[in-house]
Amino acid sequence: MKKVGILTFHNAINYGACLQAYALKEVLKNKKVNVEIIDYKCEAINDFYYKTFVKEDSLKTKIKKILTFNIQKKRNKEFNKFISNNLLDFSNQKKYNKSNIKEVNKEFEKIIVGSDQVWSPFCTGNDLTYFLNFIQDSNKKFSYAACLGITKDDFYKKNEVKKLLNDFKFISVRENSAKERLSKILERKDINTSIDPTFLLTAEQWNQIILTKSKKEKYILVYSLSMPKEVLDFAYEVSAKTGYKIIYITLDNLFTIKKYKNTITKSPSEFIEYIKDAEYVITNSFHGTAFSIIFNKKFFTIKNSNPNHDNSRLYDLLESLGLEDRIYLKYNDLIINKNINYKEVNNKISKLRNKSLDYIDSILNK
Repeated sequence: MKKVGILTFHNAINYGACLQAYALKEVLKNKKVNVEIIDYKCEAINDFYYKTFVKEDSLKTKIKKILTFNIQKKRNKEFNKFISNNLLDFSNQKKYNKSNIKEVNKEFEKIIVGSDQVWSPFCTGNDLTYFLNFIQDSNKKFSYAACLGITKDDFYKKNEVKKLLNDFKFISVRENSAKERLSKILERKDINTSIDPTFLLTAEQWNQIILTKSKKEKYILVYSLSMPKEVLDFAYEVSAKTGYKIIYITLDNLFTIKKYKNTITKSPSEFIEYIKDAEYVITNSFHGTAFSIIFNKKFFTIKNSNPNHDNSRLYDLLESLGLEDRIYLKYNDLIINKNINYKEVNNKISKLRNKSLDYIDSILNK
């Protein structure tokens, strides 16, 4: 039987990217599908995570990269180990780039692109490979929980992009806002919304990739791609109120190395462990929020002030689960101890999970 291929950001040095890829593959494996993540090298993704310098780097960024080179090297090694052990099936798995990606046509019966911001040219450097421009048979083309990011509608209205999207047999996006946009642009009424792949696995299933023992000391976990002042200030307030120490996980190391203790860069499986064992999680990340919910943690999501980040995906997620009040706006003592009705939240996740699994079944049984 021919394989089902997943095209996504599996080799990004990013917790959410790696773990959503793992989840989608694991779900398909559990359905007894012969599935493989297509080991495609996107130049923009590769340059961003693996190149020491890129032309867009400012002098400040270059200095930061030099000062944190050894930490980044160690972190990349941990990620690559996780990718090799959990995402790719064997060490000599075929690698693809733009010049040979057409060979995928004869290798796979169906291709699923997604999740994450695979349809954001800001992330991919306008790489239309993620729109499956190399697939000759439209019956092979599917998406799962694809995200548009901050891209304006003009991009999707381009004739080439619009034609590629309309060529998909089934389309699933992650956000309701994306569904509304694409339904109008493509004039399609059959676009689905699906939950992020990380929610397709239960907390018990995620526990299976945690390798170390639980932490005994109580702590507040702060996870941010960078460490903006509003995140840090709120963390200090919670720490002062509870007496718990703060542990930071970040992929932007210079700021925290100079000023803060307890800064760690861990593998994707250890990242899950630190969220699971935290008393509180403070984050401005979509997947930091997602895993906090999966493990039923007390968490606070802070709007990302960086204009290159899309806050709508956070709002859509929290709104779909009735958790809008977890968006931090202003500190007060009452919000620290406000409980979350996780029985109700988990019921909503279960319904969304089942709907998304039904969509996956429709792909497989097409």
